[in-house]
Amino acid sequence: MIRNVLILLVSIVVYLNFGITNFLFILFSILTTYIAAKFLEKRSKKIILTIAIEINAFILIFFKLYGANLFPSLEENWNLVAPMGVSYYTLQVISYLVDVYKGKYKAENNFFYYCLYIFYIPHLFIGPISRYEDMKKQFLTPTKISFTNLYNGALRFAWGLLKKLVIAGRASIVIATITQGGEIYQGAYALLAMLLYSIQLYTDFSGGIDMVMGVSKMLGIELQENFDSPYYAQTIKEFWRRWHISLSSWLRDYIYIPLGGSRCSKIRKVVNTLITFLVSGFWHGANYLLWGILHGIFVLLGDTLKTKWKWLNRGITFVLVSFLWSFFIWSNTGEAVRMMGSVFTTWNIVDLGNNILNLGLTFADWVVLLVFTLVLFVFDGNKSKIIQKVKKWSPEVKTIILCSILLCIFILGIYGIGFQVDDFIYSKF
Repeated sequence: MIRNVLILLVSIVVYLNFGITNFLFILFSILTTYIAAKFLEKRSKKIILTIAIEINAFILIFFKLYGANLFPSLEENWNLVAPMGVSYYTLQVISYLVDVYKGKYKAENNFFYYCLYIFYIPHLFIGPISRYEDMKKQFLTPTKISFTNLYNGALRFAWGLLKKLVIAGRASIVIATITQGGEIYQGAYALLAMLLYSIQLYTDFSGGIDMVMGVSKMLGIELQENFDSPYYAQTIKEFWRRWHISLSSWLRDYIYIPLGGSRCSKIRKVVNTLITFLVSGFWHGANYLLWGILHGIFVLLGDTLKTKWKWLNRGITFVLVSFLWSFFIWSNTGEAVRMMGSVFTTWNIVDLGNNILNLGLTFADWVVLLVFTLVLFVFDGNKSKIIQKVKKWSPEVKTIILCSILLCIFILGIYGIGFQVDDFIYSKF
């Protein structure tokens, strides 16, 4: 109980650091959904559910549209900033309301535990998107300080920090150089940016999740895994089973299945899939609707592009995903499409080879980026085996590994991006 009180107090203090306006928004979501859930056991519960969801969804939708510059008159007069974590905690309160409505569990009577579920600071900004029944079990489970949890949690945190500062930090420098170069960097440069962005986004996002999981592990809390070696996927459909798992499962349970899922006509299944991915695109931002639709189309294609060679399937999927990340690299949809097209029309691979050391990284930095990216992919390909072995190692061996990782971070880390939570790419969504 003391642990839970301390977690909630620290979470509130940290969140207040982002401004009182942020705090008022999240408090509004907590109060409206907590009170609404209490009334879902009474009459007219469908009306209450609808109103509570619409109110909270409206806030999220408004800020997504505002962030896409669709309200120029408001932007001239108001200096609005989306509340930190609104994309994450809004999905959590909606899932809670729907689960209570469906009778999956009763509405929570203890306001403290509901606040703890929403405010839990480690996962509030970048996920994973948790379900209430899972988190409450974690909060109610008696825990003691365990050296095993501390070691394993510290290792997970350090691994995430290494991915963020050693790999993502370097990749971001090259991508920034290319995107800021405008017309100069097209063709092979654009393709390099796409491929590197796949690495940057994965190491940035999964690195942040590793840190969240590590801190939670040290606190005795087990969160849902959010990644399962996504770039080993052989199709886009498989990719979405491995990438941002908590969002994918939320979209499946609260959008796709309620629409009818796959238990309907083929045409309806297509519509349900496209709507689900439209919602996914909009969740990332109003500018990413085309990105969502394209992913939906490739998911519907399923195994059509699949060959009999696993390595080729993985390569094709990786390149497809990388191309679609263009909408994240170049926020203007037209420019993103133009850059994708330039890969097939501008043949400047030789120029890229001659200019590779003028993109922000030295030869040594390129070597570090390549080596640690290879280490990452080897780890991802053998993750379950490696984790099982690490768990069996003695504290002394784990300490040596932890110190080695920290040494790599201190020596090779790129610190220009700082340690602010909004430096994580997915905290912006």
